[in-house]
Amino acid sequence: MSGFMSKFKNIFIPEDEFDEDELEEMEQEVEQVNRNVMHQTHIPPMNTPKVVSLNQPNRMELLNFTMLSYDMTGEICGYIKNRKPIIVNMEKLAAHEMQRAVDYLTGACCALNGTVEKVTDCIFIFAPEHVNINPEKLKQRSVFPPTL
Repeated sequence: MSGFMSKFKNIFIPEDEFDEDELEEMEQEVEQVNRNVMHQTHIPPMNTPKVVSLNQPNRMELLNFTMLSYDMTGEICGYIKNRKPIIVNMEKLAAHEMQRAVDYLTGACCALNGTVEKVTDCIFIFAPEHVNINPEKLKQRSVFPPTL
């Protein structure tokens, strides 16, 4: 590299005007700029391959609880805090216990930006924010083909 630079300086720069210290300073500045660019672009090293397993799909666990008593709300709330979707069946609870449980679990779910969906009068889905619940309403279909 120095041989090339000396030929370059002899061709374009007269011998008396050339300063070796200026050239070294310019080379150091170029190297510093290159280092700064490399740090800012975050180029990953070439020797670290990315391995992606195709055999194991991401599985989301959907929990299904049947509440036997109001005391189970703490355990269910723990799953909501861990951002797991849960289906809760409250058929076996008294009406006032069911209302308290729904209020408590709805508050926990909404505090974490989740959603609550009522499936039936006694079954609810509590889902974290990364799970979308899309209740699709089915249209009433006739068994007979339409008449023309």
